[in-house]
Amino acid sequence: MEVDMALLAGVKDFFGFDAVRASRNDLNLLGAAEAHILWKARLGHHIEGNIREPLEHVLVGQSGFCQLGCWITGPELEAFRDMPEFEQLKEAHRQFHQFGGLIVEKLKVGERSAAREIFRNEYNQALRAIIQALTGINRHLHGG
Repeated sequence: MEVDMALLAGVKDFFGFDAVRASRNDLNLLGAAEAHILWKARLGHHIEGNIREPLEHVLVGQSGFCQLGCWITGPELEAFRDMPEFEQLKEAHRQFHQFGGLIVEKLKVGERSAAREIFRNEYNQALRAIIQALTGINRHLHGG
């Protein structure tokens, strides 16, 4: 019986079941989506002139600094790397930060209307793609 259980554990590990179960316990994909939604709202307030805190485009534009970016490049999402949703997430997240950095650059040089256009179009599309990809990954994570 112990041999069968060890074999079953090995098969589960081979097919990634243990990795998915571990990911389910460690990942808060909803929290990652919320963090990016809140960041979009914060950047929107900057565009409208409601917030005047200093922002650096170099930091905003780096996708690897936030928790989701660390998950994308780290082992946390390893079990999902072959999924189309993962590739969508990776690209959308890169674009989200790239366009966020560009918006900050535009604001720094006084091009508020250009920043607003990027925010409403490309930045918004990137966020929607992040949420769509996270929803797909979450569905797989919970066996759906």
